[in-house]
Amino acid sequence: MGELFAWGHAHIGLALFIILTANAILTASVILLENREPEKSMAWFLALFFIPFLGFVLYLFFGHDWHKRSYKQRRLGLTLTAQRREEIRRLEERFAHVTPLERTLRLLDANLTGQDPTEGNRVTILTDAHEKYPRLLAALRAATHRIDIEYYLFRNDGIGKEIIAILKERAHAGVAVRFLIDGMGSLGFGAKRFLDMRAAGISCHYFSPLITLFYFLKANYRDHRKIVVIDDAVAFTGGINIGDEYLGKSPRGRWRDTSVELHGPCVAQLTALFEENWHRTTHEPRRTAIPESAMLPAGETVDIVASGPDSRWHTIHQQYLALIHQARRRIRIQTPYFIPDESLSAALTLAALRGVDIEIMLPHKTDWPYLRWVAHTYLEDLLRAGVRVYEYQQGFLHTKAIIVDDVAASVGTCNVDIRSLRLDFEVNLLLTGTHSIRHLTEDFERDLIQCEEIRYGAFIERPLRQRVLESIARLISPLL
Repeated sequence: MGELFAWGHAHIGLALFIILTANAILTASVILLENREPEKSMAWFLALFFIPFLGFVLYLFFGHDWHKRSYKQRRLGLTLTAQRREEIRRLEERFAHVTPLERTLRLLDANLTGQDPTEGNRVTILTDAHEKYPRLLAALRAATHRIDIEYYLFRNDGIGKEIIAILKERAHAGVAVRFLIDGMGSLGFGAKRFLDMRAAGISCHYFSPLITLFYFLKANYRDHRKIVVIDDAVAFTGGINIGDEYLGKSPRGRWRDTSVELHGPCVAQLTALFEENWHRTTHEPRRTAIPESAMLPAGETVDIVASGPDSRWHTIHQQYLALIHQARRRIRIQTPYFIPDESLSAALTLAALRGVDIEIMLPHKTDWPYLRWVAHTYLEDLLRAGVRVYEYQQGFLHTKAIIVDDVAASVGTCNVDIRSLRLDFEVNLLLTGTHSIRHLTEDFERDLIQCEEIRYGAFIERPLRQRVLESIARLISPLL
């Protein structure tokens, strides 16, 4: 190494030429071979050009798509899609009696995910952690043979310790317990806690742990799903993680979020999603013989819509676009982070210009001020087009939901931001049941009381310093 530095010092001109040439080749590989969105390509081009080599290291961590499927896998996917054409035709006949909006969304989800909607499900909307946690704890205590838990964030605090105590007791009683948490979202959970849980008979792992030999190959892909399945009969999903802050025990005050409790045939599809990420993490064989619960009388039809970096179609992104394009009267959106890509921004603007009433609710207090700055850079055109934007003042808004025409809704773990839509493993539900839509709509209207509206006139007059900070933040948003 010393000789290399000595040679570089003696031939500084040639060394500089080699360095710049190598950096140019690396840069070209990003621009020409990745075929990514132009704005993202330009952002990485600037990073690679002005920060030689360090920029490329950052690109390895956060830019390169390590989940691209092989040519053979892509061909297999096309073949499977062709094989499903007859099934899709039968599905179209099955939903011939529903509204055109619901039929369009059901067929789209079936094509995107490769799995059909399930009927006869009992859906319970849980408005915050004060509603979710007691029901979750009761269901865990009642488990008799299996508990599967998957969370992005799981704190080792009051509620976290209470759940772990139940898991240990259930494992001691012979219940098979599997516990999967994200290596970044749950950073700090503690290796000692894992040792203690394993000693109690709980099988537990980090999804993409931070300390691995080739961590940079998957550092940018996080497991943002929240799934609990108990005895293959009851499931919980939605935006609520496990932590005392969700009970309002944080400087942000109330944590407004939405979770869903599910019973019925759709639970088996959530179990299959857990099996995928458990296999991806542990390489253990997937459990394929997953029992499906019987249809419940007067139950709802539910689509389980999962997405991730290995998804060919960015399924939830496509679902969001379809919801916006199909809307005729009203669109209501709640999301903690608002960093839409060009297609979503254009779809919202077009919907507003064709007369659809659009309301977007964002948090006034975010966990990172930068995220609020970025969101503001997307609002001016929307406000000009007539979109109404509100900021939630009573704590932190963390709900992820889109309600269209008061008849259909997508609710789950996915934010309206580029990371959630393109990079993270997410899961949403498409709901059309009257009870569920009414509950989500009432929650939205109740939250509106706690909001302040962003007025276009005042918004465009915000201080120059703030606009500069927002614009700087916007420059790097395509890299996320």
